[in-house]
Parts: sequence; structure tokens; C-alpha cells
Amino acid sequence: MSTLTLESPMTVPRDTARRSVLDLLEDAASGHGTVRFLASDTEATSISTLWAQSGDAARWITDTVGAGSTIAALLSNTRPCAAFLIGAWRAGCTVASLPLPGRGISIESYLEQLGRFCAAAGAETLMVDAAHARLIESPPVPVHTYDEVLSGGPTCPFDGGGALVQFTSGSLGTPKGIFLSLEAVGANVEAIISTIEPDVGDSSCSWLPLSHDMGLIGLFLTPLAAGAPRFGHHDLVLMTPEKFVTNPNSWLRTCSEFGSTFTVVPNFALELAVRTAKRAGSLDLSRVRVCIVGSESVRADTLKRFTDTYAPHGFQPRAFCPAYGMAEATVAVTAVRPQQHWRAMSFDGASFGGASFGGPDSHTLVSTGPPIDGVDVRVPGPEGAVGQIEFRSPSLLDRYIGAELRLTDDGYFRTSDLGLVDGGELFVIGRSDEVIIVAGRNLYPADIETALPDGMVRPGCVAAVEAPGGGLAIVAEATSSRMEPTELDRVCRSIRGAVAVATGVGAATVAFVHRGTLLKTPSGKLRRLAIRTVLAEGESLLWRKDFA
Repeated sequence: MSTLTLESPMTVPRDTARRSVLDLLEDAASGHGTVRFLASDTEATSISTLWAQSGDAARWITDTVGAGSTIAALLSNTRPCAAFLIGAWRAGCTVASLPLPGRGISIESYLEQLGRFCAAAGAETLMVDAAHARLIESPPVPVHTYDEVLSGGPTCPFDGGGALVQFTSGSLGTPKGIFLSLEAVGANVEAIISTIEPDVGDSSCSWLPLSHDMGLIGLFLTPLAAGAPRFGHHDLVLMTPEKFVTNPNSWLRTCSEFGSTFTVVPNFALELAVRTAKRAGSLDLSRVRVCIVGSESVRADTLKRFTDTYAPHGFQPRAFCPAYGMAEATVAVTAVRPQQHWRAMSFDGASFGGASFGGPDSHTLVSTGPPIDGVDVRVPGPEGAVGQIEFRSPSLLDRYIGAELRLTDDGYFRTSDLGLVDGGELFVIGRSDEVIIVAGRNLYPADIETALPDGMVRPGCVAAVEAPGGGLAIVAEATSSRMEPTELDRVCRSIRGAVAVATGVGAATVAFVHRGTLLKTPSGKLRRLAIRTVLAEGESLLWRKDFA
């Protein structure tokens, strides 16, 4: 069987020595870049000052925890946390970034999860901000707050050489950590910089949590590194995810206020921005030239609605850069290049060898572009064939913690994602372990979830999963917490009908969970496999309707 491989448009020789992310940050410290932590600081902090504070943190860590230790951390979007992270790496420590409490998880379950994460990573210290310290009454290991690290410690040498461990969001059972060298992180940061091509006067805005790979690598370390003298002056404005969740308009208002040119968001953030547009007020988004969209399925209808809504405020559709990535690649694998209009293609079932993708007639996929520098991507089979996405990259993880890393004989990492290659670009369909097979048809959750008309369920709170007895199940949050059983039953039937019209498949089960309990990761992605377990157990359901 032939295989089409997308090779990266290399801008540097493959045998060039990789630079650590610490090397990139030290370069940036000699420039004029700044970062503004809106959660705590009224004034911008120069990257050189942040670098100096990371030295204080490195001395505190060496004196208190020990150089070369493994430290677990609930990373937050604050200056003390940023100083800790960089300082820990300078002290040669491995930082295990743990997921923040996810939606629908009790504090007891979360503390148990923290204990498993710390044990898996071999961490004997947990770093948190003051707010989380108050929540963790019985920590699995000794806890310190980020404010402590700024006090410094005795003068001592430190030579870097640390590492980063990212635990997968919503891990079940034995935690699986992704161990990344600082050289791998540096390679991905440099590749992203090469993709966005920063220039004098560029600035970034982010609300993404530093506990998530897209927030930490894509929109924190990358903008910091872009502050190096060779790129000119670069400013980063860092919001908190809590601010965005409570007020989605705050992201675009901050971009407008600070004249941001670069931002990164998941698809659901664009949906929220469209739904709340009437409360946005006057905005100037004309300076936004790069808006990377990733972390979850990118929807063509979402990009179009956002453009239609915010074009009057100066937003340009060519700013959208749909992208694909994963923690095993540090973060980024492919991306549409800035100012090159994103591409969407409609395919019918015959185009996929008879497989069906959500709708009875066609399926629209958005291109996530060609590989970024240094990365090769392939999908086994001829061009246009659906298969498992594979890649190799200088940013690939060194190893798993809690699982075995297996590569192909020629060094490719085989993902759990399905996709196809067309015109030199990657189109991602969905995760292979979330496919729902009904009567020989492959149904993909994202297509079904977006097929429901507005008003049937709470926006953004619906999941398509495999039913306990086989077939399709829909699990959602109701639009109101006061619905009577007869109304819930009626809405279940309406949902089944709407899904059947959109996909040609009737749901075997439709269920409602209580508001605020549909399981999601801290970054807002649906935890479909865990939701499937909740449905099978049936204990946390508000209402369930099975159809014969």
C-alpha cells in the first residue's frame, strides 16, 4: 500500500543542534519584550525582569526542594508561577504540569487524582497558587505557593537541564504523563515562531491556562521567545481562563484594547464569542493578523459565523490559521500559514470508501494546513484515503510515564486520530476511539453534536457517545434546570428526531445530566469516554430515554 507523506518546508537543516527553550528565553531576556499578567499586575513586566525573578526562584527551589528534583505544579496565569516554572528548569528540575480541576469532578475525586499524578511522576512537592492551596486540605505531598519562590535563596550555581511532563487531561485509571526535554519544547517554540513570522510591533493576547499545552507552549513560551532582539519588540497580555469563562467578550475586548496581533483559541471560544457578540461593545480587531484555532475539531460554520459577526469590527478572515497538534508533539504539528485563506472541503460517503461521517449526504472538513518546520506527517494509503495520522518531529516526547512509547520502524508516532491528506494539507476527522459504529456506518461525535438546532440543549453542552447496548447515544445538559419529566421526555424525542434528520441514524438513547456536570477537561474539551461511562452507570443522570 502506497503512503503519501507531507514533509515540512524546512527553513533550517535537520542536523542543526536543537536549542533548549531556556536558551530561547535567555535570548529574549536581552531584548525589549514584555508580559502583562492581568490577574495580578497593573504594569507590564519586562522579560529581562521575569528572567531575573526566575533566578530568585531557582535559588529558592535549590535551597528548599533541591536541584534536579521532580516538582508537580498546578500552573496558573500569574507572574510568580511564571518565575517558578522558568526557575525550576534553570535549577535542573522536571516540572510535572497537572490538570486543574475539571468540570463535574468533586474535590474528593480531584485530590485522589492529584495523588495518582504525583506518585506517577515521582514528585515529592506540589506547587500551587494561594487559591488552590486553600482548596487542598489533605495534599498528597507537601505544598508550597508560588509567592514563596520570589523570596530567593542562597547564591548557588545552576545550569538548567530540566524537563516538562504534561499529563493528559481527564486521565482515567493509571495516569499517563508525557515527558518532554527542554530541547523538544524549544524546537516546537521555534517552529511556531517560524510559522507566525513575528515582526516589530507584534503583540499577543491569551486567556488559555498555562496548565494546558496550547496555553503554555503556544501562547506563553512562544510569545516570550518572540521577544528576542532579532524579532523586535513583542508584548504578551496574559488573562486568566476564569475571566474568559465568566465573560467571553473579555478576550476580544483585551485584544482590541492592547492592539493584539496574535492569539490562539479552541473552536468553542469562537462559538461563545458569536453567541455573546451583542454584549461585546465597540471593538477594533483590525490588528489581529494571526488567530490559530486548534485543540479540538475546527468547524467551517464556526469560522464563517465569527467572521460575519466581527468583520464590522475589523476582523479579517485570513487571520484564521486552523491547526492540529497534541501534547506528544509538545503541541503543534500542522497549521495553515498566516494570511493564506483556510480551506474547507465537502466529501460524500463514496469519497471515504463507503464510510459515512455524520450526515447522510456530505461531510465538511477544515484543513489544518501543512506540517510546521521540522515535522513530517503521513496517513497510510493514497491521497484522500482515511487513515490513522502519523508524524515524526524534533518535538516528539522522549517517553511516556505510566505507559510504553511505541514508534514505527522509521520513527513515526502513530496517533489515535483519523484524517486524510489532500493538496498537501492535513484534514482531521476525529479520534478513532470515539468513533460510533451504527449498522456499519462510522459516525463522528463532533458532526452529531453540532447538528442539533439552537434551543434544544444548553449551548456547548452535548456529547455524542456509544450507547451502553450499542448504537448512538446523546448526553446533554438541559436548557433549564426546572424542566418537568414530561418536558424532558418530549425534548429527548425532539433531539432524536433532529439527529435522525441530520445523520440518517436514530439515537438509541438520549439522556440529560444536571447543569454544570457534563464532563469536560479544564480546557473545555468534552471527555466523551468518561461521559460514556457515566451513561452506562446511570447514577448521575437527570433523565434517560431509551428507544426500542
